[in-house]
Amino acid sequence: MTTGVSVETRSHWSVLAGRVARIRAASPLARITILVPTPASGLDVVRRLARELAQDGRPGLANVRALTVDQLATEIFLVTGATRSRKPLTPTVRQAAATGLLAVEPGRFDYCADRPVTAQALARCSSALDGIDLDPTEAAPVVHEVHRAHQAVTKRLQSGFWSRHEALTTAAQCIAGGTVKNLGTVLAFALPTAPDPVTAAVLAALGVEDRDILRPGRPRLENARWTSASDPEDESRAAVRAVASWLADGVPGHRIGVFWSSEEIYRPLVSRRLQDAGVEFNGPAPVQLVDTSLARSVLRLLDHLPAPGELLPVRPLLDAIAEGLVRHRDLPLPSSAACERLWVHPVSPEDDDDAEPVAPPGEQDTPDEPATAAAGPSTENRRAEQGPGTAQATEEERAAERKRKRREDQRAFDAFHQALTEQLHQVAQATTWAGASESLLGLVDDFLATTGLEDPARAGARTMLRDALTDLADLDGCGSSPDPRTVAHTVNEVVAAHRSRAGRIGTGVTTGSLGDALGRDLDHAVFLGLADGLVPVHAQEDALLPEEVRIRTEGLPELDERVWRQKELFEAALGVVPAPLLLQPRGSLRESRSYLPSRWLPALLGREEPETAIPSAVAALRDSAGWATDSTPQPATAQELRQQWLAISGHEPHALGHDHLDRVLRLRRDRRRGHFTRFTGHAGQDALPADFLDRPVSPTALEEWVNNPFGYFVTKVLGAELFADRELAQEIDHRTRGNILHEALENHANQALADGALPPVEHLLGEAERIMERERNEYWIEDLWQHHRAEMLDQLRATHEHLTTQHAAGWGLDAPEVAFGEDPEITLDLPDGTVLRFRGKVDRVDRHRDGTVRVVDYKSGRRDRFAHLTPEDPTAGGTKFQLPVYGLFARSLGNGAGVRAEYCFLGAPAEPVGYELTDDVVDALRTGAHGIVTALRAGIFPHVPESERYTNVTTVCGHRDVTALWEKLRDDPGLAPHLPLLTQEDAK
Repeated sequence: MTTGVSVETRSHWSVLAGRVARIRAASPLARITILVPTPASGLDVVRRLARELAQDGRPGLANVRALTVDQLATEIFLVTGATRSRKPLTPTVRQAAATGLLAVEPGRFDYCADRPVTAQALARCSSALDGIDLDPTEAAPVVHEVHRAHQAVTKRLQSGFWSRHEALTTAAQCIAGGTVKNLGTVLAFALPTAPDPVTAAVLAALGVEDRDILRPGRPRLENARWTSASDPEDESRAAVRAVASWLADGVPGHRIGVFWSSEEIYRPLVSRRLQDAGVEFNGPAPVQLVDTSLARSVLRLLDHLPAPGELLPVRPLLDAIAEGLVRHRDLPLPSSAACERLWVHPVSPEDDDDAEPVAPPGEQDTPDEPATAAAGPSTENRRAEQGPGTAQATEEERAAERKRKRREDQRAFDAFHQALTEQLHQVAQATTWAGASESLLGLVDDFLATTGLEDPARAGARTMLRDALTDLADLDGCGSSPDPRTVAHTVNEVVAAHRSRAGRIGTGVTTGSLGDALGRDLDHAVFLGLADGLVPVHAQEDALLPEEVRIRTEGLPELDERVWRQKELFEAALGVVPAPLLLQPRGSLRESRSYLPSRWLPALLGREEPETAIPSAVAALRDSAGWATDSTPQPATAQELRQQWLAISGHEPHALGHDHLDRVLRLRRDRRRGHFTRFTGHAGQDALPADFLDRPVSPTALEEWVNNPFGYFVTKVLGAELFADRELAQEIDHRTRGNILHEALENHANQALADGALPPVEHLLGEAERIMERERNEYWIEDLWQHHRAEMLDQLRATHEHLTTQHAAGWGLDAPEVAFGEDPEITLDLPDGTVLRFRGKVDRVDRHRDGTVRVVDYKSGRRDRFAHLTPEDPTAGGTKFQLPVYGLFARSLGNGAGVRAEYCFLGAPAEPVGYELTDDVVDALRTGAHGIVTALRAGIFPHVPESERYTNVTTVCGHRDVTALWEKLRDDPGLAPHLPLLTQEDAK
């Protein structure tokens, strides 16, 4: 084998072509092997040589190939038959072996042996020690443990796996022994200096010395463009605009490269920008398997593997269902929203018939009026009077159907939950990785099943996920076994290690890390992330293999050497083109940190600071790529072209005549300036369904519009619901507390009607205890729960005492929990001709011996919120409507006798708030309801801030932003007619 001469000042490409030409001149079909740093550079070498030799009329490239040292060594190793049916050793397999070792022989790592990071660190050290003669005699105890672990891991793996070190060592021995034929003349191109020991051994066996390797030398970057950007996102935009400009100038895509210092930061940003611009590229895929919703769903479930005899926690199941992927090939599953409602308010298996049905959108009640369906008149006599086909019977049929549907959904959800738990139990109980792999594949196939034709991207992710889970079976030879504590981490490692690429090498723009730039033949290149901390990465001493050990051990790079290798790679990458575009971030908005330029840039470029800077995203849009190239500025996408125009002409609607962008601009302008428009709550006359106001409405729904019109629109018009996560609840909420008290009092009242006398207080407390036991949330803090439980029992004792006093005063219970809305039908004529129909349920109807009818509504909250209700102001300025509407219902039962409506506060039952129903009260109700109906017809739904003390639409949207907008919005003249109803803070 021959060696070449050192590279002179002329192009290293020309030197390589000259060497190949001289070899081919002596023998036109001579075998030539060129060692290159990356597979992509090998393709570039062949293409470049073909062009160089063709221009000079020299022989072609038959029998010439370019490949990496690892590729060459692997070919030789496989031919020797040394694999003996063994599999290649991957980092995941090595880590699994370390995990198995720690499970049986943790040694000094016993205090952290169960942590995945421990096995990860030991596997990394074991990889670094392959082929290294480490003498731990005088080293710290931790080095002894690392050395012991490395030897044990190697012994566990050597019978079933072959490593890179073994392949390169065997190849070097075969080459040195003369058993390798057909290599021909070996040339080395653009390889880094000071390679690792096994690579150096192969090169030495080939007779390639460091001086023989063709390298471009120290880069001369006088023509480089150094630019700073505000953050990595602006860097990525700038890079793609530069690429678009070069493509517009006719530069072929395969002659352009985009390289970064940190794949974690820049890979998704650059890849997605190129996709948006329609630029074909090859490099790491923008979405790796670990980023897909399929992989996330599996990993989320594995993070909560249930113990034997336990069910999978519901929250991760709901999260997976919300991804839209969880479905069984055979078992039905309710919708995501239905599953969430069942999680918040489950149907008790032992008490299905008592489960509360869910009212249709627009008819739900507030916490003070529990969301129970109309159950019809409460006395047996009234039920008996209702024949089939009556309005009341129809409502009861609908309520029964809603209950039946909820019970069916609950059974379907429970069956699915149980089946999924059993599948996860199979995963947790697997004794081999092949068994775990089979169970996980069953999980994907059965519980993440496809329905019909699947989206190509998701179908590709499914195939990759199945391949990754199939690879788990390879771990059976590593000496470890599945463990419920580590299976999720192991699957995550296998999935994360499954890397995918976009495009084909040699086609389109090349993307990758700095190392991918070595040996490339390009006309233009962009380098991103040239900031200190990203390049060089801040090197730190290895705690497991400290510097004192590395100094005494040949083959273990010391800290300075590791930094030097980074620098060599950095300089070699930047020298791939004569005039690279260098981009440096000044900070990171996502991490709230600042960056300084890479410490190596000033020495290379001969200047201390970048000559240009992109001050902001807007400035970059305005100037486009003019700062980056000598060509005409070139926005990368149609959207950027529109944004550029707006940056120049001003952000005003109709500037472009683009509907979507115009709506965005109007939305931003109206919210910033506080204009009352469709984007800030003025939805217009077509916002409501045509029959919306023809439906019966509950009085609390009218109050909800007053409290927050936007919240009313979201919940009543759109039918959306806020999800209350039971696992995040620390104490009982107001709604559940009210439901418990209401149900206990209803059961007590029904018993009183059946007995003809008020049962003792023990009956009421016993009912409450039974209901509380059923409604108990295991996630509530025990001390808080006991405190609230005692409060509720005290309230019921006081209420029972009050009921006894009322009975002695001549009041008798007529019926509890009486629904109205269809029969009897409660209507109210409004001044504009609208006939408003009311629906609802009163907690109790009393009748005095003198014939007076009283409707009572229980309140478990504070009395002071309602103390201002008086006969003179029965609706509190048009904000409270329950009492007058309940009074109308009571009038339908009064047979001409007096009618009274009251709130009974369970915390102070002897201090009710209420009044007699008079014509003045009805007029006040008519006036207030007319004001709200007028606003509803006009589509008035501004976002009035609600309290931050509980979860509501305001807190979900962000209380601070909502409050800031309302402060500006309330001064808009278009809202003035409705403002009095929305600004009565005392009434709310």
